[in-house]
Amino acid sequence: MRSTLMAAAFVLAALPVSARGQSGTPAAPINLSSTRTPAAGALHGTVIDASTGQPVAGATVRILELGRRDVSHADGAFHFDGLPAGSYTLAAERIGYAPGEQAVRILDGLAGQASLKLLPSALQLSAVVATGTGRDRGGDDTYRPTTVVSGAELRRQLGATVSATVAGEPGISMRYNGPAASQPVIRGLGGDRVLVLEDGQRTGDIAGSAADHGVMVEPLTAERIEVVRGPAGLLYGSNALGGVINVIREEVPRSRPDRLSGAVSLQGESASRGIAGGASLLGGLGGWALRGEASGRRAGDTRTPLGDLPSTGLSGYSAGAGASRVGARGFAGLAVRDYTMEYGVPGTFRGQNIPGAHQGGVNLDVRRTAVRGQAAHLGGLGPFGSVEADLNLVRFRHHELERGTDGAEFVGTSFLQYTGTMNLVGRHRHEGAFRNEGAVGLWGFGKNLEVGGLATGSRSARQWSLAGFTYEELSRGRWGLELGARYDWTRVVPEDDRPVAGISVGTRDFGAFSGSAAGVFRLGAGWQAGARLARSFRTPSIEELYSRGPHLAAYSYEIGNPAIEPETGLGADLFLRVSRPGVEGELTAYRNTIGGFIYYAPTGELDPRFGRYPVYQARGDDARFTGAEGRIQIEPLHAWVVEATGSYVRGDLDGEDGDHPLPAIPPAHGALRIRRDVPRWFAGAGVESGARQDRVYPGSAADGTPLEQPTAGYTLLNASAGIRWDARGALHTVTLAADNLTDAVWRDHLSRIREVAPQPGLNLRLLYRVDF
Repeated sequence: MRSTLMAAAFVLAALPVSARGQSGTPAAPINLSSTRTPAAGALHGTVIDASTGQPVAGATVRILELGRRDVSHADGAFHFDGLPAGSYTLAAERIGYAPGEQAVRILDGLAGQASLKLLPSALQLSAVVATGTGRDRGGDDTYRPTTVVSGAELRRQLGATVSATVAGEPGISMRYNGPAASQPVIRGLGGDRVLVLEDGQRTGDIAGSAADHGVMVEPLTAERIEVVRGPAGLLYGSNALGGVINVIREEVPRSRPDRLSGAVSLQGESASRGIAGGASLLGGLGGWALRGEASGRRAGDTRTPLGDLPSTGLSGYSAGAGASRVGARGFAGLAVRDYTMEYGVPGTFRGQNIPGAHQGGVNLDVRRTAVRGQAAHLGGLGPFGSVEADLNLVRFRHHELERGTDGAEFVGTSFLQYTGTMNLVGRHRHEGAFRNEGAVGLWGFGKNLEVGGLATGSRSARQWSLAGFTYEELSRGRWGLELGARYDWTRVVPEDDRPVAGISVGTRDFGAFSGSAAGVFRLGAGWQAGARLARSFRTPSIEELYSRGPHLAAYSYEIGNPAIEPETGLGADLFLRVSRPGVEGELTAYRNTIGGFIYYAPTGELDPRFGRYPVYQARGDDARFTGAEGRIQIEPLHAWVVEATGSYVRGDLDGEDGDHPLPAIPPAHGALRIRRDVPRWFAGAGVESGARQDRVYPGSAADGTPLEQPTAGYTLLNASAGIRWDARGALHTVTLAADNLTDAVWRDHLSRIREVAPQPGLNLRLLYRVDF
């Protein structure tokens, strides 16, 4: 028996090690001593500062293949019980340190002791990426361009919305219609082509249907935000033509902690005189894992360098609770969330009316209620190493409140939407001459959209979608290859069969294949090169098919096209990635060709009823998006970091009237930052610049006004500083960030109000957060 235990310990200690960080040297091998236990496998250990030998508290430790995590205690200790036998990757990360990874093997009935050392690092690195990969894995193991905003970077960039938090990352910008009515844009694509997820599930809101609809997800309590740039519909559905943004907080716990952990945050902003607070708790009770969360946010009208922008205040709250039964072979759980928000969309600025808008603006009142169930069998089932299933149900209510001539509010437009999403995924993983990993899945989606109000241009309809997908990864030595395929079928049934623009209205069925092929070659010494080719597909939205009427909060009169065909895209990416001592970065070039690209083309006319709102009609023409993006961090001196980012996209349309620029394409954007970053504090400053955008949609309205105006370039000065300290096993951070330090007047080309109002002025953001 003793010889068997010694052999098991030797196998565990001899497995390969990998780590990324400042020094570039691997983390120390995990030393495991094993003793026989009557239960399933377990792993106990400590996280240690490699430079001082002191324990590291507040480090997040994950077993990537199982999605389980724990937080190290004041003495650096962590543990996982009830683990199925198998080979896994142990990953740890903590602010001020480079992430560390280590391969481990768990045997039935054995408990191991691990010691994981982290190296101090000033570079901002992420240990884990889940979105678009099928499961948690290291950031260097992805086959597509991916951005992770977490840790210190998330604290510095945290805004009032998800869109504001990720805007400025490579390839990402923001469509702005006020601080709450903002939407993310990836590589020039936004709206229904960018899929926003919460823990990998659709949010069920209607953010993608119009410019006044914000993303209804609270970023304050997020653990991290991941962005997949480029077509990513293989796992998530046809809406991910431009990319995916996934807000991760693990509402259904996958792990049962042995002690209470969580976070408390408090944030204030000067430009909106706003304040926000939130807290989350995770604990265990018997075989159950329990999680609770609550947050609230309030802000006034946004201050610009030229004065306050009326009707831009907001207030709202979010609360959620989850519970799961966790065992040695998996877990099953349920979570609920309730989110409300009231916010304004501006109509005037300094006495000047925004084109087509209400003089007093429009107020929006929304509420999202979600119920999610999730279960996983992780111990092997037939040909699969694991099988996971989840179901997500969402009720979303949206009212647009306008004011009549007597000053009384009335509901101009209302939406009531019910959505349901189902996923069933079986995964397998094999080691041999080739490392083989893959999955087979089924996906289902249903939506019932009810539209009402006195001045609505949308119509009620129902939608059902079914899909099956598979992907496989093969790797050997320096090479890695990923292949995937998916088939989607969608049916859209309108409740109103009146013709739209002379075109008959009826049920539409859509179906198409999508797929991708990607390869990575490890050049050695921390360098990787990769390429990806993807065929994507997007079904026309209900609004693009059947709308006809005013959308007052968006300042437009929109006409759909019931006969329009789906979009088909062919995208290619080439990337170069480096992760070496003192250097971390990724550079990507891409081209995305979309056949039948659907957009609302300005007709140059005004609405037939009031002669006030510009008319836009849905069209489908071929489009091309070509661009490049990148980010690099360099540590030229110890604890000094120089960071540069850049993005460029060119959008062209092959329209009926010839080739010309697409509307609403962001200009070239770049930033250069320098900071001093040590484990206890950091301070830095940088410049952010946007180029002039004069490639605009051609043509003029009936009154001679250009359909799209050029936008001047701008340069902004930003700064940030913060301190960190440990107390009783908790990590405290205080972060002060200053945006637009010189209070410069600037206008973003993607702002719907830029012709009248500039972007926000000087904004001081103060965040206090404690993780325990």
